[in-house]
Amino acid sequence: MNEKIINLLKAYQPNITGVKRQSSIFIPLIMKDGAWHLVYEVRSFDLTSQPGEICFPGGKMESGETPTETAIRETCEELNLQPQDIEIISQIDSILTSFDMIIHCHVGIIHKPFEDIHYATDEVDHLFLVPVSYLCQHMPEEYVINTTFDLPDSFPFERIPNGKDYNFKNSSYPVIFYHYNDKTIWGLTARMTKSFIELINSNCQLF
Repeated sequence: MNEKIINLLKAYQPNITGVKRQSSIFIPLIMKDGAWHLVYEVRSFDLTSQPGEICFPGGKMESGETPTETAIRETCEELNLQPQDIEIISQIDSILTSFDMIIHCHVGIIHKPFEDIHYATDEVDHLFLVPVSYLCQHMPEEYVINTTFDLPDSFPFERIPNGKDYNFKNSSYPVIFYHYNDKTIWGLTARMTKSFIELINSNCQLF
């Protein structure tokens, strides 16, 4: 085989087929009043993308970054923290979204009092806390969105086995809702929350 092709293949960094974007988020734990809480952001209402949505710190991976580096950088930018204020404990399961993006999820601790976090107001409207014990004790609501194939009339059914009777596999997509006081945590942020809570579920009493 041509050496140029061999070198090209050796240098290639594999991804997941179909993924066009990668993001990385940080699920932040903070101690307050003797109990562990998760920190959530409410996005600024002046943002053009998802204003007012509840989320965790995070964002798009930049070229050359690892998922962990992105999570730390984005958290520092959004919460005006220093890297030494953040302790990454682990990277947990990533989420493959229905819109061609993979989100890498990290869990860790913010080593700074909640009252001393002066977030970036151009990105964040405000922060709020939810006790981990509350999330352990209250199951979220879960709804399922079913997707179906909407094929155009021009689709070449004659080229595939069974034609129009081909057994296309539909898919389903979970939509999760947590409710805490006046806040509704839903969508991807709720899915990340649920993944974290399920991971620690047998040890919830430690929180």
